[in-house]
Amino acid sequence: MKSYLAYIFNWCLIICCVVFGIRAIALEPDFFVKRYDRYQFDKILDVSQDNLDDCITVLLDYIKDERDDIVVYIDGQEAFNEVEKKHMIDVKNLYQNAVKVALVCGVLAMGILIYFLAKEKRFMSFLTMGFIRVTGTIFVMLVFFGIWFVTDFTSLWNWLHTLLFSNQLWLLDPKTSFMIRMLPEVIFNQMVLAIALYLVICIEPLFVFSCYYQIKKAPIGFERK
Repeated sequence: MKSYLAYIFNWCLIICCVVFGIRAIALEPDFFVKRYDRYQFDKILDVSQDNLDDCITVLLDYIKDERDDIVVYIDGQEAFNEVEKKHMIDVKNLYQNAVKVALVCGVLAMGILIYFLAKEKRFMSFLTMGFIRVTGTIFVMLVFFGIWFVTDFTSLWNWLHTLLFSNQLWLLDPKTSFMIRMLPEVIFNQMVLAIALYLVICIEPLFVFSCYYQIKKAPIGFERK
């Protein structure tokens, strides 16, 4: 049972890490503003840099539930149409639900940790072994999706959308959608890569420590005792 609890504990940590990574990278305007400047999107879209910055800030604030709508104007006209507004409702709900899951995972992880501290002197042995096992699963997933990412990102991105959304509002038409023109695939490609790298950076030191602890500190056969 303790091994299962350790496994659940570490999955909870990973889920919290992923959600926090999305918040720290995908929902920060600076990530997008830097790329707008690098690729000179203002010239490509024939809008000012201030317009682009305002649009992405409004979208991200809406997703974070820091504003109630995505109404923003460019040259006196609304930047986003009704289909885009409906899609952003789905995106906001998805992120807010992810935050709720992360909070539940955080509480569950805290409860498991308290249990181990109170009941098990070898708690670090169980937790580090659990982390190694979870990391093995994460590694397989990263390799699989990494190959998919490199070989056909468009297919991967479309699959994620069909998995996460129950409708096809995400299929925006570049001819009528300013949102899809200001957020082309290259932006999401780099965003996904940045989040994956963030996850690896978070995992690596914990994995090294877990391996060290298992080799140097964990009692032999502790899970059977």
